[in-house]
Amino acid sequence: MGYIRLFLRSTLWFLALATLLALSLLLWFTRNVEGPIPEDPVTDIASTVPTFIGQPHQPKPIMAPAVPQHPFLARQGLNSMHNDSHQSDSYPWGGPQGHNTQIDSEQFHPMVGNCVSSVMDDHGRLLSTCVTPFGVTLVARDPETLSIIARKKITHWLPLGKKFGGGVYFHVDHQNRVLLASNSPAIEIWSLQGESGLIQWNRESSIDLGEALNTVRREDHRVIDLIPDWDGNYWFITRTGLVGVSDRNGQQINVIELNKEHIDNAMAVGPNGVFIASDHAMYRFTRNQKGEPSILWRKAYDRGSAPKPGTMGHGTGTTPTLIGNEYVAITDNADGQINVMVYKQTTDNDQSVELCKVPVFKANLGTSENSMVAMGNSLIVENNYGYEGPFENFSAEPGIARVDIDPESGTCSKAWENLEISSPSAVPKVSLANGLIYLYTRDEQNPDNMHAWYFTAVDAHTGQLVYKVLTGIGKGYNNHYGSISLMPDGTAYVGTIAGIVKVWDQH
Repeated sequence: MGYIRLFLRSTLWFLALATLLALSLLLWFTRNVEGPIPEDPVTDIASTVPTFIGQPHQPKPIMAPAVPQHPFLARQGLNSMHNDSHQSDSYPWGGPQGHNTQIDSEQFHPMVGNCVSSVMDDHGRLLSTCVTPFGVTLVARDPETLSIIARKKITHWLPLGKKFGGGVYFHVDHQNRVLLASNSPAIEIWSLQGESGLIQWNRESSIDLGEALNTVRREDHRVIDLIPDWDGNYWFITRTGLVGVSDRNGQQINVIELNKEHIDNAMAVGPNGVFIASDHAMYRFTRNQKGEPSILWRKAYDRGSAPKPGTMGHGTGTTPTLIGNEYVAITDNADGQINVMVYKQTTDNDQSVELCKVPVFKANLGTSENSMVAMGNSLIVENNYGYEGPFENFSAEPGIARVDIDPESGTCSKAWENLEISSPSAVPKVSLANGLIYLYTRDEQNPDNMHAWYFTAVDAHTGQLVYKVLTGIGKGYNNHYGSISLMPDGTAYVGTIAGIVKVWDQH
């Protein structure tokens, strides 16, 4: 019996020690961190990496009409990952032009903490959602110092990679509140409360979606996007192809199912309705008199025979982009060359909805996993073919192109195509004020295994490189599908795998 008691006691001690060690490791890996994103140790090769390539830029503005203001969202340009409800990814103000450009960064998590996108509220605070293996955190920062002034974890134990769920996409409404979908699943509205030094996130309301979604299909629902329409009704979509709409008070919630289709990207919303791209077709929706999602038109596109390296699903990788109130565009996933697809927002029937398609990039070496940029009647598309993630194949085939729409003839054409610049995964942006396309790239002169990353500017008129400035050397500086965000003062913020990078010209 003594041996048995000794064995049991030893086993209990071992289990207690293992539990303590596991808790210690969990606390270590979930702790808050401060300071710049760590860089790789300096080597002889790293010391020779150029910090600036190209020349400073003088503004060459792009004349384009303003995106119509959404009545239930904050200022267009500052309310979401893709800038506005049209998902235009273009800004009316300027960005860094390569004049004594400065770099700063702030780490968010000791392992992986990608602060995917940033917007600015009416009080000048930088708002982001930061993704770790342990969930999504809603963050408010001081835009000057990058220090966090308020944080709140809104989802827990988030699966990373291709199956992200609620909270990654978010929008700021006309009352300066954050709208997002949690994995509960629920529509949640968050606001910042308190005075300087004592600011915290407060959940103002939550609308449960579980019952409505389970009425259609019972499963682990992942709501990936939530946005109000022009009447203030909340639209939401799930990865498994459920499309729903709720009134502003959550009193009337209706959901429909797209037959054997999935959704991997966000929605676009304009005065003409809600636009959604599944892995099979492009849709235009409205809310009918019964409060139900109603399909106004559906147009299948060429989804190809299989997913391509660099895509998160089998189908388009692009969020729909609205071009004014006339057109909407995505890329397809055709075998051989992919195409920029342009549709009419309003049309008499499904057969006349497609305006044009333009092939881009090299055959069998092209795909796009990021929303296109709209600037007037032009679209900017980048190539993400080959990008596999921050720790494996973190390069992509080169390619960025501009496609122009001619409303008079109803045709589209490729204005230029640059097959030398590779932007593996960053959501690109355009400044209409200075005529620059902003990307996040590596440099072909650096070794293939070097994690040296550059904030990069390309001339939107010609497609030629203007300049690139080194942000840092290290895995944590990889952008990994994060967004580039420009603020009205001309400062750029880039979400990276380890936190956030700040880029600005020091005059």
